[in-house]
Amino acid sequence: MRNKIISVLAFGVVLLISGSAYSQVQYHPLDTIEDVLIEYRWQKASFFGKDPDAILNLRITNTSDEFIELVFTAGFYRDGQLFFESPEQDLCLAPGETRRGGRADLRFSAEGIRMSTIEEEWFTWDLPFINVNIVADCPED
Repeated sequence: MRNKIISVLAFGVVLLISGSAYSQVQYHPLDTIEDVLIEYRWQKASFFGKDPDAILNLRITNTSDEFIELVFTAGFYRDGQLFFESPEQDLCLAPGETRRGGRADLRFSAEGIRMSTIEEEWFTWDLPFINVNIVADCPED
């Protein structure tokens, strides 16, 4: 009987872990520009606190058969007025390559932007500057 209870509890923990891991990596499509698929998701900066800071994570995929260089900025708006613009991001992607999140420097946040803020009617975001170029190859990192 004890082994059955332990087995059921262990199975439940595995289901919870796998379910929460999947929910953390769900991205939403933003746009496809010149064979570059751009997806996003909002993430809490901290698991603690009632209304933590919000972090915008991007996932960018080169869907073309050629190497591309992507230069862009991310912008946050209040009532249509830009109040935060990231520094230019420069990214080189091989055919079929995907980059995402912090390791690729594709995370953006601004002071005062909380998880509740992104639900407000006055708040919007986009990529105000984006440039895609075909290149011969990507330099070694």
